Amino acid sequence: MNHALHHEYLFQGREGFEVWHGNLASNCGTFHVEPPMDVSINAFQGAVTSVDAERCLVQGARITSNCSHVHRSQRDIQGDDQDFFYLVLQLNGEALSCQSGMQTRLHAGDLVLLDVAQPSDFYFQGLSDQVSVILPRCELLQRLQTQRLRLNQRIDAGTSIGALSAMLVNRLVTDTTLAKVESIAVMDAVLALLKPVLAAHGNDKQETPPPVILVKAKAIIERHLADENLCPEQIASEAGTSVRSLHRLFAQFDMSVGRYILERRLQRCADSIQRSDLKISHIAVSWGFKDLSHFSRAFKQRFDRSPSEYRQR
Repeated sequence: MNHALHHEYLFQGREGFEVWHGNLASNCGTFHVEPPMDVSINAFQGAVTSVDAERCLVQGARITSNCSHVHRSQRDIQGDDQDFFYLVLQLNGEALSCQSGMQTRLHAGDLVLLDVAQPSDFYFQGLSDQVSVILPRCELLQRLQTQRLRLNQRIDAGTSIGALSAMLVNRLVTDTTLAKVESIAVMDAVLALLKPVLAAHGNDKQETPPPVILVKAKAIIERHLADENLCPEQIASEAGTSVRSLHRLFAQFDMSVGRYILERRLQRCADSIQRSDLKISHIAVSWGFKDLSHFSRAFKQRFDRSPSEYRQR
């Protein structure tokens, strides 16, 4: 996915985090933010770049960071007193958005509609890159000719509607050559594409979301993934549940705690092998693998090739 806006630079470290947090509030509203917890706050990276509203006729921002959790509470909502929806386009990385009793996994190119007037949570894995476009409530409901919208439901980049909508949103906030009439036409096209996806009907039923404690446990795992001593006891303690309950939660979704940790470590290793020239042994150790032979066997079983073959590909 092409970057929707150009960041001049990324803020870094503790001071950078404070600046980034302030920019997030001024562009998108008040949020409480957990900095990256698996490393020092000095390893923070992030940027917030405003959409040029005068040029492209929409408000919003591109938000990049390696924070683990962004939360908007009822108190934040009351303090802001803002009334709009925001259409989120995931540019790079992964995110888990939580709102309206639903939890939605976003991958690069996916879109989701969220309500700034409802509590929400975002959980991230590593560096995440998003664009949030602000859509005033009254105007959006009028344009879509509905009083109810499907909130926090993933608009899949793999579908025609999702791919076209993402491309148009990307173009809307990046193309400096668009005239005013062209920008209006692009926004009209986006809303026309999304109308059948976003307009809720009386018989719509929401899927039962995974328990919030499971989402919290996964976020804890992400924060401590590089810790070779990470264990179910530590995860359960931080999540405020028992080890037995933790195992039951994961079992409900056909996985074990150990297997989930292994899968996440292997994926992080695979990403690092592709994106860096670091020694494979160093990458494995840095993501919590004590036994390099075990790592090699597990990697080959997961990706159908050895780590070195994966890098050569």
